[in-house]
Amino acid sequence: MQPSKILLDVENHFAQNICYYCEELYYIVWAVVLEHIPQAPTIGDVDGDGHTDVVVPTLSGNIYVLNGKDGLQVRPYPYRTHGRVMNQVLLVDLSKRGEKKKGLTLVTTSFDGYLYLIDGPTSCADVVDIGETSYSMVLADNVDGGDDLDLIVTTMNGNAWRSPNQGRNNVANRHSREGIYISQSSRAFRDEEGKSFWVEIEIVDKYRFPSGSQAPYNVTTTLLVPGNYQGERRIKQNQTFDCAGKHRIKLPTVGVRTTGTVLVEMVDKNGLYFSDDFSLTFHMHYYKLLKWLLVLPMLAMFGVLVILRPQEAMPLPSFSRNTDL
Repeated sequence: MQPSKILLDVENHFAQNICYYCEELYYIVWAVVLEHIPQAPTIGDVDGDGHTDVVVPTLSGNIYVLNGKDGLQVRPYPYRTHGRVMNQVLLVDLSKRGEKKKGLTLVTTSFDGYLYLIDGPTSCADVVDIGETSYSMVLADNVDGGDDLDLIVTTMNGNAWRSPNQGRNNVANRHSREGIYISQSSRAFRDEEGKSFWVEIEIVDKYRFPSGSQAPYNVTTTLLVPGNYQGERRIKQNQTFDCAGKHRIKLPTVGVRTTGTVLVEMVDKNGLYFSDDFSLTFHMHYYKLLKWLLVLPMLAMFGVLVILRPQEAMPLPSFSRNTDL
């Protein structure tokens, strides 16, 4: 296997040494025996201690971080994935703007079908299930021109997709820990009429109970209306709640016969995202109104006849020829 060369300053810019790697051995002034290495290592300050580190992916799924000065393993690494790591590991700063955070984030894919975002100082990982494998390095760039840095992932199936680094947290099953949901009475399928309707939500927060809460809770309620509606198709309301519990939100109805979806989203003070939604219809049962438009006039006429009937009894006209009566 043809070795790859990387220039690395291990003495704080006083000397330059050459890092060699081959299939089984890895040299950088010092020698460290590792497992099969499919790609070139990555150089950067992983844990934020001010010293250069070397990140090495392996076919066994382990990701090693070595100290660039002496080759010793940086703890708590290696980080183990559940599949081969066939691409070069990306080192990128994913901290929020203005946030004082040391270290970098390791971003890579594994043959277990996951995209890994590993925090450098702690080795704690967030994963995204992409369900595909990849040989290419994950790229970081501002694709859409927004405020966030995007991650670009390509796969062996020929797909390419991007993910914003400030994206949503992964789904986890934690009963009654934290979240938001729509009450059963509000989410029951129904047809809404009139000018507005109410949605009852409940914020659950037992994550730090009773020592504290994750307030404030920023709640966004969105009414999604399909294409046959000529007005605004995303009717939004933003509210901030300082305590958990039940709350009521008033939403406007639309003036056409259509369907809709109510989406309730919550972001707590730590940026964790929760959501719930339900569907409903608007003015679908208009024929019920037509039924009453036909029945009510008949009932009104019958009532008038009853009210205006003669009050005194009168003999009915007789056509008998008997004049003695």
